[in-house]
Amino acid sequence: MKKLQYLFVFTLILSFQIKTFSQKQNDSIPYFKNSRNILNPGLGKEVFSSKNLIIFGGLLGSAFLIDEWTSDRIQANQNSSVDKYTNFFNEFGEKKIIAPSIVATWAIGTIIKDKRLSTTALNSGKALLTGAILTEGIKMLAGRSRPDQNYGNMHFDAFGGTTNNTKSFPSGHTFVAWSVFTPFAEEYSKWIYVIPVSVSLARMYRNRHWLSDVVLGGGIGYFAGLYFQKRKNQRVLFNGNGIVIKF
Repeated sequence: MKKLQYLFVFTLILSFQIKTFSQKQNDSIPYFKNSRNILNPGLGKEVFSSKNLIIFGGLLGSAFLIDEWTSDRIQANQNSSVDKYTNFFNEFGEKKIIAPSIVATWAIGTIIKDKRLSTTALNSGKALLTGAILTEGIKMLAGRSRPDQNYGNMHFDAFGGTTNNTKSFPSGHTFVAWSVFTPFAEEYSKWIYVIPVSVSLARMYRNRHWLSDVVLGGGIGYFAGLYFQKRKNQRVLFNGNGIVIKF
């Protein structure tokens, strides 16, 4: 019953964004007969740019250095108010709730003929499915112990991620939240990023993940969500015969 309540609340939040946020103008690339100079060089170069990857790599490396310090500080400063906050937002990274919610949101957008809503939900689903393969693969390969197992932050067992307690790296909940909510945050309002940030905090607060787990999971989710959200406006223009391919 509790999970159904979360599913209902989540779907309502996404569905009613069309009334909460002002609609953006669709990006477009003007067509010119001689369009060689505006040929799109590739979306991957924009999302996975050297700058973005260097920043992400720096954040991940730094997170490893302060994993145990961060965990100790969080565990030493807990209270009932934060307990309730993190317990609530932890569910927004639960794939058993989020996946059906995305389908429901897409269905609502389709039924009410809101292409913006249905397309954004579809992009979220694509990011979730694509990134999940990478996330689960890394979990199994890394075999990292969770913080509550008390083995330290550098306890890895190659190909040992076969049980829940050895699937700490990266954080699955964090990945789910960032992959699903990034398209909505980019489409509607950056304030929506509060949700995946809160999920990330909840996973560390509950002592189920190290900071580096959260950074990697969040990074995979963010880049997947950003890629598919930007991809909806991608254009490839060919010079000469007026062919325009949209994908």
